[in-house]
Amino acid sequence: MKICIIPLDIAWANKDENLVTTAHQLNQVEPDTDLVILPELFTTAFVPDAHKLADLAETNDGHTVDSIKRWAQYFGFAIAGSYLATDGKGHYFNRAFFIEPMGDATFYDKRHLFPLSEESRTYTPGDSFPPIIRYRGWNIKLIICFDLRFPVWCRNVPGELYDLLLLPSNWPHSRDFQFRTLLCARAIENQVYSAGANRTGSDKYGEYATGQSCIYDNLGQPIHETRRNGHLYALLDKKHLEEGRHRFPAYEAADYYSIDLSRNFDKE
Repeated sequence: MKICIIPLDIAWANKDENLVTTAHQLNQVEPDTDLVILPELFTTAFVPDAHKLADLAETNDGHTVDSIKRWAQYFGFAIAGSYLATDGKGHYFNRAFFIEPMGDATFYDKRHLFPLSEESRTYTPGDSFPPIIRYRGWNIKLIICFDLRFPVWCRNVPGELYDLLLLPSNWPHSRDFQFRTLLCARAIENQVYSAGANRTGSDKYGEYATGQSCIYDNLGQPIHETRRNGHLYALLDKKHLEEGRHRFPAYEAADYYSIDLSRNFDKE
């Protein structure tokens, strides 16, 4: 499976501009691509202000998801990322999406809200586990940014094995070492591919360097290639992955824990 990361420079709180930018970038994706990953909150970046949240947040049948569905159908590849969502009742979510070309949609609300920003005070944490998405013969797990720091949340469980971990993120360059180390560790310990789609540019929370997004194989080796337009590509080999697991099935010896979703997971 061929995947692509588009590390967008997100215009703060400007949905229309970001949708136009994303459409332009998607037009440059190589036609044999199976999956494109966009950064976290790709249409708004992080917005803490209550009045702006009310204006910008959408439900799953809003303009943003409709646009993604049209793009996925037109280009013939799945699109993943996250956007600013609402339930229409005053609750706001950092919601991941995985939209397939035939219109099938999977959503996941970020569970671990970042405590060093207002996210943990203004957004609502998700109340379900990250989904396993079955797409073109692959099992794919979708988490968001700060979720990466919690290995049990990402654990590969026999009977619910996944092959590829997707991470839309807005991870500042000041913690780039941690970003790469954790993404690599999740790949190694779960014997999966991992793809971190980080934004570029800057906002009040920090700088987001070009070249921070990355893709690792199940041995923790970076495997992406970067094109002149900044897009990252990698070709994932399912046979290689399965052979590695069969030869050294370390994931089968992992410890598993029951997680109580009624608990508050905002603190690391």
